[in-house]
Amino acid sequence: MCSNCEHLKFYVSDKLVAEADPDREQFKHLKYAPFTANLRDIRAEWGDLRIEGYIGGKLVITKKMSGKGVDQKFALLPDDATLMADGADATRVVLRVTDEFDAIRPFACDPVRFELSGPAVLIGDNPFTLVGGQGAVWVRAGEQPGKVRLTAHHPYLGAQHAEFELIAAVPEAV
Repeated sequence: MCSNCEHLKFYVSDKLVAEADPDREQFKHLKYAPFTANLRDIRAEWGDLRIEGYIGGKLVITKKMSGKGVDQKFALLPDDATLMADGADATRVVLRVTDEFDAIRPFACDPVRFELSGPAVLIGDNPFTLVGGQGAVWVRAGEQPGKVRLTAHHPYLGAQHAEFELIAAVPEAV
């Protein structure tokens, strides 16, 4: 494991199972040497993994990883909520399947179906198959101002919605 921390602590189901310092013996040439922790002996225990990183003896970061191994959340994340109604303005909408700690589920490859209402066009496959637990489509504004609603239906994590406001474009002066 790589980190710029000085010390790591590993917990499984909130029980401390290992601690590690950077391997400066083997990696003297690296400013931030990788960590090596023996976690083989904890196979009998199962649960969420929590890694705490310390610098100067103080806790600076905590990373949690799910022990469940199942998809928990489906998110629809647009880059913008306001578009110019000029027929050309567009925004990316990211689709993501995560665990309960918001870590992307790399083996989620479900088809997501879309519905779009309002003066806009969906750019991308419909249905769209996730790759590595994520993907993206684009929404392009039409030439009429108004409200646009994108609904994405995941086969078992439900539907998510994103709304956009299309504002009138300023006429070009000639």
